[in-house]
Amino acid sequence: MIPDDTATPVLRQISVRAVMDVLLNSGATSRAALAKITGLSKQTMSEVIRVLESGGFVRIKGVTSGKVGRAAVIYEVDPSAGYVIGAELGVTSLRLSLANIVGDILASEEAPSDDLAGTALVSALGRLSAELVAKAGIDRQKVLVAAVAMPGVVEPVSGRLSLSPNLEGLGDVDVRTLLSAELGCAVVIENDINAAVIGESWTGCAVGVEEVAFVSLGTGIGLGALTGGRLIRGASGAAGEIGFLPIGGDPTASDSLERGALESTIGRRGIRERYRALGGTAASSPFDIFEAALKGQDQAAVTAARDLARNAALSMVAVHALLEPRKIVVGGIVGCLPGVVDWIKAELPRVSRRPIVVEVSTLGAHAALTGAVAIALNQAHNLLFSPADLPMPLRLPAATHG
Repeated sequence: MIPDDTATPVLRQISVRAVMDVLLNSGATSRAALAKITGLSKQTMSEVIRVLESGGFVRIKGVTSGKVGRAAVIYEVDPSAGYVIGAELGVTSLRLSLANIVGDILASEEAPSDDLAGTALVSALGRLSAELVAKAGIDRQKVLVAAVAMPGVVEPVSGRLSLSPNLEGLGDVDVRTLLSAELGCAVVIENDINAAVIGESWTGCAVGVEEVAFVSLGTGIGLGALTGGRLIRGASGAAGEIGFLPIGGDPTASDSLERGALESTIGRRGIRERYRALGGTAASSPFDIFEAALKGQDQAAVTAARDLARNAALSMVAVHALLEPRKIVVGGIVGCLPGVVDWIKAELPRVSRRPIVVEVSTLGAHAALTGAVAIALNQAHNLLFSPADLPMPLRLPAATHG
């Protein structure tokens, strides 16, 4: 870690951050080019490189020589300087990825979580993490930060999980402390839909889009949104709980008050219930229902699919009216099913005259995991290279997968 003391003033730390920003995003660069890009003096650049080399964060890649002038030493970030873990703790699965400090994904693991609940979920994530690090041959002490994406909102003071009715047994425990103990490093917890929109903006279908919304249609219904490239969180971190929009069902019903009217209507359970209420008997899952609807051979499936599409379209009209994103990305285990986004697009002109751009997630089931890796990288870079008094995440390099 770059020292933060009187010998390393804030201005020096800002200089370090500027150099690392270039090296992380532009790759190997000479000292002269770094000075030109950052505007730092040769003396300051020499000191910054010395600090980064002694800390093990940069290394010499090689030397370039031309016909005129002295040879130039080329520096690059040492990928082995540190590692991060991105994880998704979900209702149906646990997913983890290990990345180095430059954003290369080194290894990933996945396991079902359907039969687990409460602290058993956290313990299972810890075991998977240990296996992942061991298989990669990484010193566990070099894992700097883990970011865990999960449903609901973690309260900042108590560390307890709220607004997550589909994830049982974790509402009365300090989830952050438990995860930190299991993963053996500092832990950042983020709502899974917020992580998903970050994932899409990092390597998915929203790269370079600063005004974007991610609507997840799955076991639950949720929204993650960026404005000016930053997450919209709300006063208590619960912004985006669009499952509680009074759309589709009776908002005063007991299930609506617990899960939200929209979620009770178009969540995975709601789709099945609607299909059965229409007399459907053949299909048993949202995938089966939409497959049957696309074939047009099951009228109950067709009606259930159209009902979902109409209510989903209404929710997107509400999102667009409030946030006006350039793009709405649809994800989740239901949202990514074949045909779902096409059905929603067909309904949108019927409920709105404003053009609303809707696309299916390109990251699919791994959107939240990808976002968790991005969050962990940002946190690690911030801890290592940004002044403590002026924390600011560096730009993330494009991820590569091993």
